[in-house]
Amino acid sequence: MNAESPNAVDRVEIDAPLDLAFQGVVRLVVGGIAEQANFGFEAMDDLQLAIERLLAETESDGRVKISFELSDGAVRTRIGPLREGSLTAALETNGDTTTLSLARILSAVVDSFGVEPATDGQIVVRLEKLGTPRP
Repeated sequence: MNAESPNAVDRVEIDAPLDLAFQGVVRLVVGGIAEQANFGFEAMDDLQLAIERLLAETESDGRVKISFELSDGAVRTRIGPLREGSLTAALETNGDTTTLSLARILSAVVDSFGVEPATDGQIVVRLEKLGTPRP
């Protein structure tokens, strides 16, 4: 974190292949980001789960940019561009409590999430996780 100002925002961005072989690398990066944000284990695990599950639901075989903004005990993440397709439907909360949908998982593990349009039928997914500091 930036020690110069308590309201400073640190930003990290990665460009990763959407290939199962790189999931461990993405998980490692997310863990490092959570460490920098001084998250406790549960908050770190929640953020890792949210990103892994979101990437597992994508219908793409290309690359994705994942950006992280760290500030005031929070990590704001932007993931995209991703193909809209079934991902948009998976992110809709329809009140169904019988299935473990992507929207239900994200609602449980991050503090907020949303979708914004990108180009050519693609979207960017925003996640925000407020940290639970380590003891």
